Amino acid sequence: MKSRSRFFLQTAAGLLALSLAACTAAPAASEEKPAEASGTYAYHIGGYDWGGRVDEVTLTLDAPVDSVSKDTFQVKETVETDDEKTKENDLTVTEAYLTDDKGEKTDKASKYVTLKLKPELDRGNPLYFSGKTGYNTWADPYTLTFTVAEGQKLESEGNPLTSVTIDEKTTGKTTAVDEYKEAEFKASDGITYDYGLYEPADKAKTLFVWLHGQGEGGSYTTKDATDLKVCELAGDASFFLGADFQEATGGANVLVPMCPTYWMDPDGTKEIGAECLDYGYRESAYTKSLVELIDKVKKETGSEKVVIAGYSNGGYMAMNLAMEEAGAYDAYVPIAEAMKNEYITDEDIKTMKDLPMYFIFASSDPTVDPDTYERPTIQRLLDAGAKDVTVYNPDKVLDKNGIKDENGDPVEYNGHFSWFDFVHNQAHDEGKQTVFDWIGEKVK
Repeated sequence: MKSRSRFFLQTAAGLLALSLAACTAAPAASEEKPAEASGTYAYHIGGYDWGGRVDEVTLTLDAPVDSVSKDTFQVKETVETDDEKTKENDLTVTEAYLTDDKGEKTDKASKYVTLKLKPELDRGNPLYFSGKTGYNTWADPYTLTFTVAEGQKLESEGNPLTSVTIDEKTTGKTTAVDEYKEAEFKASDGITYDYGLYEPADKAKTLFVWLHGQGEGGSYTTKDATDLKVCELAGDASFFLGADFQEATGGANVLVPMCPTYWMDPDGTKEIGAECLDYGYRESAYTKSLVELIDKVKKETGSEKVVIAGYSNGGYMAMNLAMEEAGAYDAYVPIAEAMKNEYITDEDIKTMKDLPMYFIFASSDPTVDPDTYERPTIQRLLDAGAKDVTVYNPDKVLDKNGIKDENGDPVEYNGHFSWFDFVHNQAHDEGKQTVFDWIGEKVK
């Protein structure tokens, strides 16, 4: 009897143990986590003096990850080049963190990963300058790939992820120039412009007109490959949205018109080539229509003052407007301007001599020789009695972003790129007044 009782108790205990074991083991199967993750990405294009660069990426995964660091992912771009081939570049991650579904940083596990990328001169650019068209254009393809770096681990709720697969094509992009509203304007002569317009939250009484260079036009001839975003990014228009410019000028509406071909085009039909490289047509096909656009935007924004600024081809157009419209506008900033002095008549000099003008150019400019363009024109203005001409003429164009050469000195750029000094507000009157402050003074 005792042995039977002992057997019953042992059997009951065994069954209870099995039952408890089953109860504790069952949830493990139902809580099993995925060993793989997949997802998509979107990127942001920042504005830099050398154009747009991809500087931030957001990954959206189908499984939450516990944590990331700047070393977790390797990022590689595949980008179209001018010869219609592609090349690959490694991009440098400078910071990585998790965000919630609203984009806010979080220390909790999340499906959203933000990667900050280092802007660099020779990579990260979703645009390229086409030798065929003479314009900047979107690179196609431009794709990013993401792999977990060797030696790095990625976990989802404590479980190692054996692989992470991100779709090759982006789900979208944002840019540093998204605050510009895009619109179209058809002038009385039939010429149509795409243009960007920024209006600050506090109503501004100044209209700043930014005229791009040769490479940022082309809306007629390359509509399928370029657009207003290309014009604004490659043309450094993002700088005028920033506090430095807006505060110095007392707040400004900013107009960025995109030329259908290029400003120097005498009849509006030319393709880039020898015509543009002749540099110096006195007449532009776009003067009348551009004036109409400026007048329209001035009225719509309630602006009382207008400042005309432009670089290279746009510097030519700034000079053209100064000669054709004279006192219609309140200040002019021609930068590396491409209006040959020989095409400027004595009557033109007389027209411009009383205008506030701020010339910016580098002595090392290989594209528009200062001795053929700016210097003789400036001297003629001074000889004619001009009292409000300011000149900023450095020897070279040097980096303003902390990029050094092999000797530890700022990298030297092509001397034609003197608009870098303008957008960084480095141009000055012998250290007395920066160009942004000069503009602010003229529009008070």
